[in-house]
Amino acid sequence: MQLSLFAWEQRKLGELCNITTGKLDANAMVSDGQYDFYTSGIDVFKIDVAAFEGPAITIAGNGASVGYMHLADGKFNAYQRTYVLTDFLADRQFLNVAIGNELPDKIQEEVRGSGIPYIVLNMLTDLAIPFPSHEEQYAIGVYFQQLDNLITLHQREWKGKRLWIIINCLLNTIKNG
Repeated sequence: MQLSLFAWEQRKLGELCNITTGKLDANAMVSDGQYDFYTSGIDVFKIDVAAFEGPAITIAGNGASVGYMHLADGKFNAYQRTYVLTDFLADRQFLNVAIGNELPDKIQEEVRGSGIPYIVLNMLTDLAIPFPSHEEQYAIGVYFQQLDNLITLHQREWKGKRLWIIINCLLNTIKNG
């Protein structure tokens, strides 16, 4: 399939999905909760109460990981500065890629007074997203999902190899005194 990049219209993200935020303080998390709890960090925590149901995309709205995104499925909840995107009128995988491509520059453009980056709702609702055909969206989404899966696989393999190397070094050190 040939992608028609130059024929893509621009749409505002707010036209392509519903955007809201979580309502909870980060301290609401529990260690053995039933549902995923997305905060403004990279890690996913647990909570006992669900407020949303996927498919969704969550976006960290402040902190060191501002703009970090998760694909959320099933029931979950979110921190008050975490944006939750649902009810997609475009392919979710494609939107995840498109937002990840456009949002970092927008965040840097909009850094306010203190210089600490954060997201406000209109930054997301007004974010210009290239809008190809549904067939192209799907193809792009699948391609990047496969790429993410491949990266994850290689990270796991490297982690295992790295652990093996460390263990062998320790054993050689012990053996050779």
